[in-house]
Amino acid sequence: MSLVYLALAVSDAYERMNAFPPVTKSEWIAKVDADLKGASFAGLRSTTPSGISLEPLYTAEDVEGLRDRGLPGVYPYVRGASPLGGWAIRQEYDDPRLSVCKELIRQDVERGVEALWLQMGPRRGCRVLTIDELDELLGAVDLATTSICLDGGSDTLAVASGLLAVARRREVPYTALSGGLGFDPVGLLAGEGRIQGGLRPRLAQLRDLGSWCSIHAPGLRAVNVSSGPYDGGGASTVQELAYTIATGLEYLRQLTDGGLSVDAAARQIAFSYSVSGHFFTQVAKLRAARWLWAKVVIAAGGKPRAAAMQIHCRTSRFTKTQRDPWVNMLRVTAECTAAVLGGAESIATTPFDSAIGPADALAQRVARNTQVVLREESHLGKVADPAGGSWFVERLTDDLARAAWEEFRSVVAGGGIIAALGSGKLIDAIGQVADSREKQLATRETPIVGVSEFPNLHEAVVDREPVPAEEIQRLLKASVDSLDLGSHGERLRAVVSTANDAKPEPGALTEACLAATTGGADMYSVATVLQHGQPDFHAEPILQWRAAEVWEQVRGRSDQQPTRPVAFFANLGSIPSHKPRSIWIQNLVAAVGVDAATNDGFSDADALTAGWKESSASFAVICGSDKDYEVLLEPAVSALKRAGCPVVLVAGRPGEREAALREAGVSDFLFVGADVLGVMTEVLDSIGVQR
Repeated sequence: MSLVYLALAVSDAYERMNAFPPVTKSEWIAKVDADLKGASFAGLRSTTPSGISLEPLYTAEDVEGLRDRGLPGVYPYVRGASPLGGWAIRQEYDDPRLSVCKELIRQDVERGVEALWLQMGPRRGCRVLTIDELDELLGAVDLATTSICLDGGSDTLAVASGLLAVARRREVPYTALSGGLGFDPVGLLAGEGRIQGGLRPRLAQLRDLGSWCSIHAPGLRAVNVSSGPYDGGGASTVQELAYTIATGLEYLRQLTDGGLSVDAAARQIAFSYSVSGHFFTQVAKLRAARWLWAKVVIAAGGKPRAAAMQIHCRTSRFTKTQRDPWVNMLRVTAECTAAVLGGAESIATTPFDSAIGPADALAQRVARNTQVVLREESHLGKVADPAGGSWFVERLTDDLARAAWEEFRSVVAGGGIIAALGSGKLIDAIGQVADSREKQLATRETPIVGVSEFPNLHEAVVDREPVPAEEIQRLLKASVDSLDLGSHGERLRAVVSTANDAKPEPGALTEACLAATTGGADMYSVATVLQHGQPDFHAEPILQWRAAEVWEQVRGRSDQQPTRPVAFFANLGSIPSHKPRSIWIQNLVAAVGVDAATNDGFSDADALTAGWKESSASFAVICGSDKDYEVLLEPAVSALKRAGCPVVLVAGRPGEREAALREAGVSDFLFVGADVLGVMTEVLDSIGVQR
């Protein structure tokens, strides 16, 4: 009887919780169409830069027939590489001054940071030349318990050998080390346009380091695939996915050619993704990336357990602004949250002032604590794949994965990622997307808060002085002068000999570099001899930019003037009539650094003329309602031109009157969807604002 009673109780509860009859998607759409009163439901659709259509409404019908995503931590890993939620707080460090970097690391490790990402070496990031300096840099770090990832650029093998030498000095077993060594020659080629020392030697070093780590330090991943150059170049999400997976395939081939099994090779490859705007697209991007990589590894002959992608995420540089940089705190929070929901194993949050210069203590603290709050107070790490089951996210994951797979196949069919970079096809493809993005930015279809929308014209400028090049050179000179360059010739010659060996033993070159650095050779010398006279490999780099730059550059022109340009608002009619357009235009002109001379409106040409003459403005913008324009617009244009106004703009679409209004003296028109950035750039040119 108790079981019957329980069943009845559950049934009754279900009926009470589902009191409304089920509604189909077609019924929802019909209701929306009715509420739109003539507008179309289709008009609510939007399109991502990848060309994927986003519906305004998703239901269970949209995921019918999609492949089962499985469980978190289970192949194909769409729902996460781990069965549990959570991530490591892995901040990134690249200040060229060792003392500054050391102190930042010390503070962060004491206050919640669990893992490190170090951009360092003789030529990039923190300038570290010797293992003594590297040991000092990592003074506060327990190598046995702290995961460390390196980015040594073209000097990766030398920098990696330095870290291994420090571990040996501290008597930390190589098997206790975790993190990655960051070999990414394709990423260097994409972002910088060249590989120092040539492509073939670098790939040989990649194979060697991968073999050595697989045998001696399985907790380290020798290779990293970075999406940074693609995100920073304005590529679409589909392109970012396709090109990183194609790079991963190239590295997988190199490592297996070096003697590793597919499973062992896959475990030597990590991925780092920049997490940008479009919140749900970024969540779906990480889920799709794991799916695609698992598909590649299995197709290559690997086992499901080796196909789990390891992902480190960093908040995107592309989305950060120099103007009103405080808003970057919100952007970083949203991007970090997207990375968590997408299943990143580790995340780095950039300081809000990172686009301006070296971050101050407040910015570093906020960046670190953003993750601490999201984890400790918001408990985002308590759930595995929290986005799983969302009809929207599941559909978007599938759409991104399928579109990226087609692009990936196209890259592979064309000879692979290196051939695509060398031929310029990849650059052209990204350039087309970047051009489209610039148009959306120029029209404010893609708004940037604090820059192109709601700018603070009189904001206090945030100054961050860059580290002087002279100081960096002085520090490097002091390090080089302290070296005994002739005392390690034998060990360095052994490195050259091993590098020139036609058929070296797997891991032999890494072992030779490690012997040199452990014996006291500096990383600069090891990096130099590894190039052993090979010419650099060149390709056209992906142009790196930030979305806000297109507006910040124009506003910078006005900010540099002794007196800020002023726009006279020729408001027509009553306040309710002209206010909507007047407010919109005030926001627009502020975005290019122009102040506004506003008023309550003019009802006749004489009053308008007097207002213009009293304003001492540089140009005029006529604002009013369509109804008032029918009678007042042309007289207003004529009055302003007779009064000597050099540039007259009109807020609103010209329609059939455009030719007549231009004939009367209107320079251009400002309305939603117009290239308002282009118009305002021409206005600044016309009134003599220097570029």
